[in-house]
Amino acid sequence: MNRFETKPLFDRGVVITRAEKQAEGLARLLLARGARVINFPVIQIAPPQDWSALDRAIDKLNSYRWVIFTSANGVAFFFRRLGELGKDITELKGLKIAAIGPATAAAIAALGISVDLIPEEFVSEGVVKAFAGHDLQGCSILLPRAQEARDVIPEGLANMGATVDVATVYRTISTDRDPAELIRLFEDGKIDALTFASSSAVKNFLKIMGEDFHLPPQVKVATIGPITEATAKKAGLPVHIRQERFAIPELVDAITASFEGGKNES
Repeated sequence: MNRFETKPLFDRGVVITRAEKQAEGLARLLLARGARVINFPVIQIAPPQDWSALDRAIDKLNSYRWVIFTSANGVAFFFRRLGELGKDITELKGLKIAAIGPATAAAIAALGISVDLIPEEFVSEGVVKAFAGHDLQGCSILLPRAQEARDVIPEGLANMGATVDVATVYRTISTDRDPAELIRLFEDGKIDALTFASSSAVKNFLKIMGEDFHLPPQVKVATIGPITEATAKKAGLPVHIRQERFAIPELVDAITASFEGGKNES
């Protein structure tokens, strides 16, 4: 049993900035702890403006040795496009599949596809490290990913001799939320924590709130993953609660521990 399973958050106000369709799991766990969940999605997931790179890759899927998925969103949009082109999962027969972490792997497994590689570290650098023991000389790899992604994977694998085709399968764009929604809650002291699950959420939150926004000192910032944490700090936000691995239940545990005086707070 999780050691925080029955411990409440004592009516704390926690803001979720994830895309609306992705917020449900985090919201459910926070509500179970007694938190007041404040949904304020600052990003939305949209298809690419141009499918041509992915379409070309799908037309020659049998030329690849590996397909690397770096998010559940990437999995969803890749296979949706595969279906739109009149193809199905049998097109991936004989290909090896890598997933950046358990959530991405679960999305792939739900389609009945086996995952051959999951890195120990659920970040781009971890993916590159996981391939260190593979002979990639002359190997063709497909990387379906977000438009805004870092180039750590394609550059790292290219240095190992691979040819990496990058195909945009989705975009992360800002929402049109009214900052006044949160400003009133900040002023009334009804927000105790902000949660960020991606760098794009951090950037778009600050963009929406405007240059004059200053985080009240009593509000804690919780991030998931080292890249999100680094983005928040670079943007001037303090990070009080961190979860290194991308696991939503563990983030909720860390938030709970922080408000109970635990050791997850920096």
